[in-house]
Amino acid sequence: MNKNVRAECRKINFSTCLFIIVTILFLIICAFFAWYGFCCIQKFFTQWSLKSWEKWSVLIGLGGAVLFIQIIAELFEKGRLPDKYNEITKLSHPGLFELIDEVRHKLNVTRDIHVFLTSDASASIFVLPDVQNLVRNPERYLSVGSPLIMNLPRNELLAVLYHEFAHLSQDSINVTSRAASTGMFANSFLKERIDYNAKYGSGNMTLTLMVFYYSFLDRLCRYIKKHYEVLSDELEFEADKVATQYVKPDDLCQALVHMVKLAGGNGVPYSIKKRIECVVGDKSLLSRFIPNNTGNETAKICISHSPRKHFLPWVDYSYPILLNGKDIGEGNILKGFSIEREVHPDLYTIDIGSYISTVDSNSYTFEADAGYCYHIELDYKYSLLKTTYTIFCDKMKVSNLNNNPHHE
Repeated sequence: MNKNVRAECRKINFSTCLFIIVTILFLIICAFFAWYGFCCIQKFFTQWSLKSWEKWSVLIGLGGAVLFIQIIAELFEKGRLPDKYNEITKLSHPGLFELIDEVRHKLNVTRDIHVFLTSDASASIFVLPDVQNLVRNPERYLSVGSPLIMNLPRNELLAVLYHEFAHLSQDSINVTSRAASTGMFANSFLKERIDYNAKYGSGNMTLTLMVFYYSFLDRLCRYIKKHYEVLSDELEFEADKVATQYVKPDDLCQALVHMVKLAGGNGVPYSIKKRIECVVGDKSLLSRFIPNNTGNETAKICISHSPRKHFLPWVDYSYPILLNGKDIGEGNILKGFSIEREVHPDLYTIDIGSYISTVDSNSYTFEADAGYCYHIELDYKYSLLKTTYTIFCDKMKVSNLNNNPHHE
């Protein structure tokens, strides 16, 4: 395990520990308000009068009881396999399991593992999202896409399996499981609260209790997501190194490119190019696997939002800007912002990452060509009915890197 992996693991482990501690404290607070609210109700039925602050305590207590029950329910929620995952055996796929047994023998993997077939052109070692994974090591499963089994040559499929089984020996996969489980809880819990408020109008009752916890979950999950992405990349590089000890590097590189083509991709993503570069050890060798690739041409993306574009909001609100799902900086509705990134030619999607319902977004996808700069101006609109801000791309101007206009 290299230093980068250890550092990211420590940060994620600290964050998950903080999540557990704060959640327990919040449960205690909810239980206390629920108990005190119940005591006030008892007083009302015995004395037939309550002070004004005791009436508010009853309302907050009811909200605390609702939140307590919902958090406990989410903590015991079990992850489920998607419908497209079908478990297979040696009897149904003897050829695939022959390769799996060969890989397990070479890597000295003794544990049994369930194998699932999917319709995607991908393969992965995965765990079921479960909040209980925060305190235990989860069971791991293997998924293999049927397009890989049918189209990849034996040597390339073997390279893919070596890469995936290399993940089994990585203790850090337990850390990524904890990060995913925390995100699952945040998404599920917050969605339940939003749906419950919409149906029963209990938002005012629980607002005092939930606002700080919501903000905590939002900030924490954004922090975990940032370090989770770095850790995931490092784990992919480590698994590639293990795989190339048993297969030819060219076989693994060809398999990565073929998987992109089978998935219907128009070009090879930068993440795959980076993995190939690490495997072959020389950027100039990329053209062996990716035709017409020079490996050194870049594009530039500038994302901005002018300050105070509309009458609302009156208060500050920040949110993360995502480029192809990765956090590249923080936006601000009130103050505005400007983010610049040098990128490789690829298909890019700009989105907003938030675990709370205050900010929504309309994703914007475009293709960045080498040698051009993409100036993207964001805007927002406010929905009074939903009480949300929707961020969207207002306009995009493209120029070459010499600042000469190209097109809009």
